[in-house]
Amino acid sequence: MTWAERVGDLATQLALVLINFGRIFTLILRVATDKIDGFVTGLAERGEGGITPTGSLGRVWISLPAAVAWGVAAIILRTASIVTVFARQLAVTLDEFLRALAEEQGPGAVGSIPGGSADNDD
Repeated sequence: MTWAERVGDLATQLALVLINFGRIFTLILRVATDKIDGFVTGLAERGEGGITPTGSLGRVWISLPAAVAWGVAAIILRTASIVTVFARQLAVTLDEFLRALAEEQGPGAVGSIPGGSADNDD
């Protein structure tokens, strides 16, 4: 085995380590987005059942800003839910891409030398 083949093998192993290290971060991102999405969706799906009108005419003016604030909060929570779903899908796609890079897919895979190296006349 020549030094070029050894350097190539070392580079291949280093690339595989870095790819698998990247997969760790995609897994963490996927788990985090699942948890955040569940939390945000749970908050957004809660109804206004706990908010009841007071009946006092002096406090009726509070109901309109409260309704507006509730609507704005619902829009923000739905937007955050959409963003977390996109982030989770990105993490899954990136993880699958990195997995495909790390696995040997046949003759054109990472680490395979088709027909010897340039240094050897095999």
